[in-house]
Amino acid sequence: MKKINAVLLLVILSLSLIVGPLSMLAEENGDVLAIVNGVVITKAQFYELLETEYGYYALQELVQKELVRQKADALQVSIDEEEFTEVYSSIIAQLGGAQGLQMFLIQNNVTEEIFIEQLKWNMLIGELASAEVDVPEGAVAAFFEQNRSYYDQPELVEVSHILVETEEEAQEVLALLKEGGDLLALASEYSLDPGTASQGGYLGTIPRGYTVPEFEEMAFSLPVGEYDLAESNYGWHVITVHAKYEAEEAVFEEIADEVERDYRANAALDMQSYMQKLEMESTIDIQWQP
Repeated sequence: MKKINAVLLLVILSLSLIVGPLSMLAEENGDVLAIVNGVVITKAQFYELLETEYGYYALQELVQKELVRQKADALQVSIDEEEFTEVYSSIIAQLGGAQGLQMFLIQNNVTEEIFIEQLKWNMLIGELASAEVDVPEGAVAAFFEQNRSYYDQPELVEVSHILVETEEEAQEVLALLKEGGDLLALASEYSLDPGTASQGGYLGTIPRGYTVPEFEEMAFSLPVGEYDLAESNYGWHVITVHAKYEAEEAVFEEIADEVERDYRANAALDMQSYMQKLEMESTIDIQWQP
């Protein structure tokens, strides 16, 4: 027991020799953040480095955020949450679903919260830039005529597919679907298409010319609710059609608001130019000295 007490005493004494001077140094220089071979790195040093190396960029970001906030208040412009949700869902779909989003975030070393914040920031600046575009009389109608093919609705088909390697597999999946098999489960189990397998093979609503000819021919000829096969250079597709839409010419009066929005977005300054415009229009007194 005496031997153990002696060891404890040595430990306590050795700690007092180390902690004592470090505590004094911490009191003088701020909280200790790290100790490297007995040398202390304090919070004060940490903040000094941040200010010296990154202070200008941090201050610039704060100034820009305040400029945007003030302009958004003045113009009564904000991000529509429903529109944001639609945009964000579209991005996730383009990345290949939730798993693709996570891979994107890891590759770019960013959290989803920061990514969402940056996306909303970009959208808000886009809305502000669009709101400040001058719209001469007749300009929107002229823009519509110049871009009529964009607004005319082509023939569309809403379709899903399960991509497999061989005709034998395709016939097997086709039989299971015709017997009432679950499309989502079968796509997850069989499909080789990484972008749609986890979403029941859903490709969305597509126009002619969007896919390879073999797929397109089957998709546009297949009745709604039925299943069939098509072979392409990608493999064998088990195809099902959810809905079909005939081609329609756009009527300007029915979509004038949408066209004006597009006109403004097309004529608006890009993000960097718009921020420069805000800075030039404002009185900014920078008092910080690095």
